[in-house]
Amino acid sequence: MLNIILKPQENMKSFTFLLILTFLLKSLIAQNPADYVMGNTGVINDAKYTEDVLENQYPGFKQAMQNAFENSHQFSTKSGQVHTVNVVVHVVWKENEENIPDSVIYNQMDILNADFGRTNADTVNLRPIFHSVAGNPHIQYNLVHIERVQTNETFGLTFSGLPDKVKRTAEGGSDAWNTEYYMNIWVCKIQNTFGALFGYAYPPAGLSNWPAGSSAPSPELDGVVLDFRTVGDNNPVPYPNPGGGGGNVEFAGRTAVHEVGHYLGLRHIWGDGGGLFGGESCGEDDGMADTPNQGYQSEFDCNTSNNTCIDSIAGQPDPNDLPDLIENHMDYSSETCKNMFTIDQAMHMRGVLENERFGLISGLASIENVELLNFDLFPNPSSDVVTLRMDHQNANVKVFDAYGRLIFSENISKEMHTISCSDWAKGVYYFSIEQDHKMATKMFVKK
Repeated sequence: MLNIILKPQENMKSFTFLLILTFLLKSLIAQNPADYVMGNTGVINDAKYTEDVLENQYPGFKQAMQNAFENSHQFSTKSGQVHTVNVVVHVVWKENEENIPDSVIYNQMDILNADFGRTNADTVNLRPIFHSVAGNPHIQYNLVHIERVQTNETFGLTFSGLPDKVKRTAEGGSDAWNTEYYMNIWVCKIQNTFGALFGYAYPPAGLSNWPAGSSAPSPELDGVVLDFRTVGDNNPVPYPNPGGGGGNVEFAGRTAVHEVGHYLGLRHIWGDGGGLFGGESCGEDDGMADTPNQGYQSEFDCNTSNNTCIDSIAGQPDPNDLPDLIENHMDYSSETCKNMFTIDQAMHMRGVLENERFGLISGLASIENVELLNFDLFPNPSSDVVTLRMDHQNANVKVFDAYGRLIFSENISKEMHTISCSDWAKGVYYFSIEQDHKMATKMFVKK
């Protein structure tokens, strides 16, 4: 979510000054994030801001995005077949706390895989009235590499656009792996220039029906950007409430889920309507037949009484006026109450993977960037010991439990090494080995 929470103005004088400043700057800049504040929430509409930045840089982008949306939404194929997407995570850090541990990244991957495979435990919290439209995207994410880059640069939203320099080594960031075949996720500290920017993602681009005379954003800029404090639900670094008043923002790893939804072509469920300063707009729609119309976004809460439009969904009788679907990942409700995509959203994302982002699932991903290491675990499953056999020596071995918690870490100097697992709880574990920027991961079952 390119979520931006602006600090509340102390009084009307401050607000008036902000409006005057905004008016003056509009003659100098393409986009001013303050122009996208919706209602009195202090939140900037992420999709509209991102699209307007791109439209300014690449005329015709919005029409191409609409074409891509309509095209991919026609495909609802092989819903039971799991699509696997290879992922590279770039951790670009300046201060030590920004260099988040592997355990947090593994935890975030587990959350992505649970939410995109509908195995997340909180599906039980979905209100029964929406059970019939809950969908399973059947998309899984395979972490193939973690790239860590120390930098002296800072990254934040500017009047000219998004902090894409985090994606370029020459500008203090980290160059993308081939974005046609890998989903790149950049993790960094996003400075609160105008407010709290939690993350953002570009929608699909590089389309065959791109308008003549325009082009997609540079391929190396494609992907997802996350503030390091939003990653996972086991993150050791809190995010202070940007609106003041004390306390911290409660994250549950759903910022990444929301942004990957945008990356795979989903819009906000309220259709991004309501005009410059928000307000009810039940005439706008997200293009999904099974999401009830919603007049405006939730305000980062879990208010089940929200019902901003008189509406029903496919399969429900017209008199059935449904409440807002706050459980949906593409709303701005609290991360702790989001737990589902709808059937249409799931099919739309699969359509994007089968069309505009086909390279991600084509199996043609090159491993020229890194040589994956080979190792074996046996016996697997096991109840007492597991032996690690590698084709090399002097590798760093880490073991994470199913919640992404690090339970074992050791530098192994020989090709065969036995590890006791007798005191581990029964369940799934992940062995990760790394050597000279090469890595590999395998699952282990303790029985």
